[in-house]
Amino acid sequence: MKIPLAFQITEYDCGTTTLLNAFLFLFQRQEIPVEVLKTIYQYTLDAIGKNGIKGEMGTSRKAMKQLTQWITKYTEEHSLKIKCENLEKEKVTEEKIKNCLNHHGCVIARCYQKNEHYVLITKMNDHFAFLFDPYYVGEKEYDKDTQVEVDLTHPFTYNRVVQIERLFGESKEDFSLMEVEKREIILMNKTA
Repeated sequence: MKIPLAFQITEYDCGTTTLLNAFLFLFQRQEIPVEVLKTIYQYTLDAIGKNGIKGEMGTSRKAMKQLTQWITKYTEEHSLKIKCENLEKEKVTEEKIKNCLNHHGCVIARCYQKNEHYVLITKMNDHFAFLFDPYYVGEKEYDKDTQVEVDLTHPFTYNRVVQIERLFGESKEDFSLMEVEKREIILMNKTA
């Protein structure tokens, strides 16, 4: 059974929630091993905040890379059918994202949203990226932003529609993948 994608429960768990959402998007609930869930919670929320509190700066890039490696190793040893690939900087291209999405996949992207923030891209065409942002906002949140739309009618796939120009922009505007040197995505494909 498929279940709706989840929203984060604190200001800091976007990485944790987006990783879980990738599995919810790709698999039926009963197909997701509890060991994967446990490991996601174990590795994420590792970045130390201003007050020295672990997790208060969310999930580090290092932890996301380690999780990608762990998932790859786990799939080699178990029957979970998934392929993960971490891409950075100039290797993050529209073509690679579309290719992943067109082959039973989704993309975890680190983007800008007041700080660095993780979202799940589930669909893309020539004009828009359809993504699930785990940070819940009301339908009118982006009414003054012509490049972003809140859409709460697709809880299994996406809740934001973002113009491609914004996604690949280098500005500090919500849902920009930021400067090329800071770009980071994880391609995740369900395999046969």
